[in-house]
Amino acid sequence: MQDIKAIFDIGNDSIKAVVFANDEWKNTILAKHIEPTRWMRKGKILDTEAFTKSINNIIENFVKKLWWDFIDEVFVWISHPDAVVKRIAEQKRIMDPEITENDVEHLSKVVADIAIENNMETIKIVPVHRIIDDTKKEKDPIWLKGKRLELVADAFMVPKSIYNGVLEAFDNVWLSISDIIPNILSASELILDYDHKDLWTVLIDIWKNQTSYAIFEDGYALWYWTIPAWWEDVTKDISIGMQIDIKDAEEIKKTHWTAISNRKPADNDQLDTLFLTEIISSRYEEIFEKINKHLKALDRDWRLPGGVILIWWWAKMPNLDLLAKDVFKLATFYGKDTQLNLWDISNNIQFTNVLWTFVWSEKYQDWRKWWAWFGKGIKQIWWKIWDFFKNLF
Repeated sequence: MQDIKAIFDIGNDSIKAVVFANDEWKNTILAKHIEPTRWMRKGKILDTEAFTKSINNIIENFVKKLWWDFIDEVFVWISHPDAVVKRIAEQKRIMDPEITENDVEHLSKVVADIAIENNMETIKIVPVHRIIDDTKKEKDPIWLKGKRLELVADAFMVPKSIYNGVLEAFDNVWLSISDIIPNILSASELILDYDHKDLWTVLIDIWKNQTSYAIFEDGYALWYWTIPAWWEDVTKDISIGMQIDIKDAEEIKKTHWTAISNRKPADNDQLDTLFLTEIISSRYEEIFEKINKHLKALDRDWRLPGGVILIWWWAKMPNLDLLAKDVFKLATFYGKDTQLNLWDISNNIQFTNVLWTFVWSEKYQDWRKWWAWFGKGIKQIWWKIWDFFKNLF
């Protein structure tokens, strides 16, 4: 087996993980596991020791299935309601007749050095485009002629508390993380093809902790953003609006959720479905209005031929596409990821984030993976030897 990767989706309710391998140039799944956890709450680790134990339970499950194969790389998918995306632009004067790799690397280092926010950790810096002499946009400017090069990049940041907590947990189980992938990046990679990115499209990723969205134009990311709006807030709205217990509100939300309802309640109905729909739709409408306000600020409202694409389970609510269409005045679709076919997990929504992250890891590997492999390979060998002797007694 070659290129064995473990992909982890760190969620509030559970941690999902899958081990992928490359067998004769074909991707295959070696192991998968879902570990329930109560030690995460709105992106915060409440109990570090218990969180580490959850990670360790997954690793022990994998070791039993992998035998003597060891994991080459670990990738972690992460979302957070307080995530920040900071757009940075820096310029450099070109001294040679042509732009060299050193010029590009220098600009990248400068951007990385200034991608700093208090109490935040930068987990990913993604080049949007490079501009030559203030006019020509290029993704790869090396060996092109120019006197000045500008790098425009997006720095994705999460609170240091969650970043340090995740790194510490994996370090305690003798695994080093190769890369941490923000949710909206991996989603964009699998859901949007070149036409979507070129035609001006907004991708909306609706999550339990937050709603993230990305706006694409002419093949480039025009903007990424995160709104801390929780699916749990809908439950609270129902509880308050209908004056019922919070647990009953959660059950009603799951069984009667819809964004638009034309059905008039009958006289013998025990539940006012129209009022319930108004409560649910008002929360989603608030999220859509915030995104639309951003589009207006960018002068892109009503001007996105690619339309609006809604993704993830909380976006699958009946008639949510109709509500979005009414707010944005744009064509609206539910996103489909059809690029992968990996047995049962391709159709299992619980592993959607794992698949997105796997696609990202396959497409954007660089020299850092080999350095990470060298550093953690020794750790994993010792860990497996220790685990082998521990199980003998």
